[in-house]
Formats: sequence, C-alpha cells, structure tokens
Amino acid sequence: MNNPHQIGIAINVMRARLTLVGFNIAIVSFQLSEMFNLAGGIPIPGLSKAIHFRADMALFLALALSLLSLVAFISSSALDDQGTCDHRIFIVGELLMYLGLAHTATGFFSPLNATFLVVGQHLPDQFEQIALFREAVFYLGSLVWLAAIYIGPTIALIRAPFSKKMTLKLGLVYVALLVLMFWFSHQVTLFEAANTTKVPLKTPHFWQELLQPMLW
Repeated sequence: MNNPHQIGIAINVMRARLTLVGFNIAIVSFQLSEMFNLAGGIPIPGLSKAIHFRADMALFLALALSLLSLVAFISSSALDDQGTCDHRIFIVGELLMYLGLAHTATGFFSPLNATFLVVGQHLPDQFEQIALFREAVFYLGSLVWLAAIYIGPTIALIRAPFSKKMTLKLGLVYVALLVLMFWFSHQVTLFEAANTTKVPLKTPHFWQELLQPMLW
C-alpha cells in the first residue's frame, strides 16, 4: 500500500534534467577536443603544446560531476509502474548537475577570456574592440557561473519537497562539497601560476575561489 505522505517527483522532471546533463557532457567533450587549439595556454614539460591547465581540470571535473548526477537521478526513480522519483538523492543529483554546469562555464569561458587577451596583444590597432569582446565574454561567463554554482542550488534546496531537516542536511553537504571543489581549484590555480612562462602571476588567495571568475 502506498504511503499518502510519500513524495513523488514526476518522471518527466527527471527526464528534463537528464537531457540537460547530456547536453552539458556534449559541450565538455567538444571543448576538451578543441582546447589545444586555443591560444594563451602554458607549456608543461612532456607535452608538445601549451595547455589551459585550470580550464582542462575544470572540464574533467564537469564531466565527472555530470556523470555522478546521472547516477543520482536514475537511482532516485522508484522501481514500480509509475517510476516517480521519491528519494532525496534526486536533490543530490540536482546539486551535482549545477556543480557540473559551473565547472563547464569555467572550462569554456576562462580560456576564451585568455585567448582574447593574447589576440589583443597581437592586434594593437583593434585593442578597444577586442577588449569589448573580452569584457562581454567575462561578464556573461561570470553570470552563468554564479547562476550555476549559487543561484540554481539555492532554488533547488528551497523548493525541495522534503523535510526542512533533510533540506538543511543536503545544504550542508553542498557547502562541504563547494569547499572541497574550491580547494582543489585553488591548488590547480597555484600550479598554473607557478608554471607560467609569461609575466609571473600574483599568487591568488583561496577566498577568490568564492568568485572564481576573478581568476579567469
């Protein structure tokens, strides 16, 4: 007998999210294949071409987080004739999905921002136009990143159809996951700054990861 108080999230809600995650995986795969063709990377011993190390790691994390979100979404579906999503792991899948989108934004907009910087140095006569393009990319990318890593998860937690206690626990788990992701990203940024052959980069502070576009 079904519990009248049981939560049931429609299967179409999960399907929409699976479509979005699949689209994100496609973007990540394409961007990884094209990364070597972008200017502004750093040379790494053992590799023939300069790479955008921070962007590459962000894309690999985006792929891993997206795959984990697929597992969470599928696992949240009940094995019955309705197939509704009735487990709190559905919200975990949403949080992982948003984290994956945020890392995709970093992996896409960060090297693009660096490429415009390099192009501007080689085309001084068109510096103003290129600077305008770079600013547009930066601000749009920043908006996407902020929406994906903060706004989306906050709305998902507020609207979660579970108890306030469970929602609070999920929120704390997400905060812990954010700290872990920011720490890892900070280590990647330090590595990139230490190995650049251009003008030495100023050592970034960990708190800047809270607004990661500042480091693009």
